Amino acid sequence: MGRPTCLLLAGVLATVSGCAAADPLYVRQADPRARELAPIAPPRDSRPSDEIEQRLLRAHNAERARVGVPALIWDDGLEQEARVWARQLAASNVFAHDPSPHGHGENLWTGWGGRTWTPEDMVGEWIAEKADYRPGTFPAVSRTGDWTVVGHYTQLVWSRTTHVGCAVVEAGDRSVLACRYSPPGNVDGFRAY
Repeated sequence: MGRPTCLLLAGVLATVSGCAAADPLYVRQADPRARELAPIAPPRDSRPSDEIEQRLLRAHNAERARVGVPALIWDDGLEQEARVWARQLAASNVFAHDPSPHGHGENLWTGWGGRTWTPEDMVGEWIAEKADYRPGTFPAVSRTGDWTVVGHYTQLVWSRTTHVGCAVVEAGDRSVLACRYSPPGNVDGFRAY
């Protein structure tokens, strides 16, 4: 049995399969500037460049279809942006959202311990947050009262989001998945779908 997987949203480490502070991964609080929006180029349509990217996109779009929102379109610019950040995280002992005001939504996932995770497993952990989701106006979207327990899920199914780009980077026995979304989701005062 491999080591745990961890999810990070808004500087909060979600416990998944025993992920705990004792694990040798430093989790940094999110920089408040990370929610600032900077002018960005509009997303552009492209195609996933390999099977992993195709499967990540299919996993996103399968859940979006289940809730009746339009499919996401792959954006290679978002993929490149996600890859740069995933490489930085994989090379360090830090797991944190990108503090730069990049203007996109971001979901992060990491796992380690020599286990092999499929793209469906990784995205599936974000989708599993649906168990705590309740329809409502963001941020009142969690049955627990804490939107961060469903924030990966709501970003994934955010109806106003049209494009995604993701990258998986491996370093030693650790894997990091970063996805960037445009336009970003989890916007106060709007419904996820």
